[in-house]
Amino acid sequence: MRGIYLVEFANGACYIGISGSDCASRLIAHGKTYDDITGFRLQRFAGAYSALRDRERSLIHDAEKSGLVVRNREHALRFEGTSVLNDVVTTDDQALWLEEPVARNSLDFDCAPPDLPANQIESYAHRWARFGGRPDATDLIEIVGKYLKSTVCHARRTEAQFWSVSCLPTSNPTRLSCVTINWMETFVLFTAPSGQVQASLFVDGDELPHGAFRCAIYLRRRGIRRGKIKHAPGGASQQQLIARGHKAIETMTEDPVIMRAAASLNLALMRKGRSSQIRSHCAQLARAALDATVLDPA
Repeated sequence: MRGIYLVEFANGACYIGISGSDCASRLIAHGKTYDDITGFRLQRFAGAYSALRDRERSLIHDAEKSGLVVRNREHALRFEGTSVLNDVVTTDDQALWLEEPVARNSLDFDCAPPDLPANQIESYAHRWARFGGRPDATDLIEIVGKYLKSTVCHARRTEAQFWSVSCLPTSNPTRLSCVTINWMETFVLFTAPSGQVQASLFVDGDELPHGAFRCAIYLRRRGIRRGKIKHAPGGASQQQLIARGHKAIETMTEDPVIMRAAASLNLALMRKGRSSQIRSHCAQLARAALDATVLDPA
């Protein structure tokens, strides 16, 4: 049977899925994975598969907004269950980190850089040299450093595992750098056609000032506007923020409310799994950014 299904678990959690051919086989597979299933619901769906996927995403987002705990990892930001991040940063330390990211990240100052293949480091040497030749290179490095230290859980300890940063990626000539966490590009520096540097930052919208008008005023006063891009791993509450020009970008990366919202999103993404772009990680930019500035933990 083609359609959408919902699996119910004993602790009140749920899993929302789809099948374009046979929901029964999917339910059998879930039965082999979980031993606490208490029931399921099924809805026939005769539309195109793309419409089925859209409906799945919509239902998962609605479930998150309603406060339900879901076991989906795609389309949902937070999920129930253990995380591979726990092997590197304990759950207690994750909670402590979220309350004071800069201070907790500063504890890892003596962490050794990740052991990356020599050919990967060498392959990005020429891009790093081009990046360093920009007249605003120092400012850009400091901006990336502020972002990593304020929003990435134990950034030195998790580098090239749970986050990665690219440098002048050849896939998009307008991009200067891109931080990827899980499957999501969370922070991108790029140049507009005018040559002005801009930044795209993703945050947990639930951590921004409540109320559409209040939030809009808060962002506008800081020279920041909302974007429209959404990513599957970011869940229902994700929000894209865009800053134009160095001054607005610095304001954004120094704002405690915005950085808290970014940290909340990033920790949830890191718990979902490792970065998908480790091969694109530029160790030179990461090291320069992490060593660039010492933020005040207070």
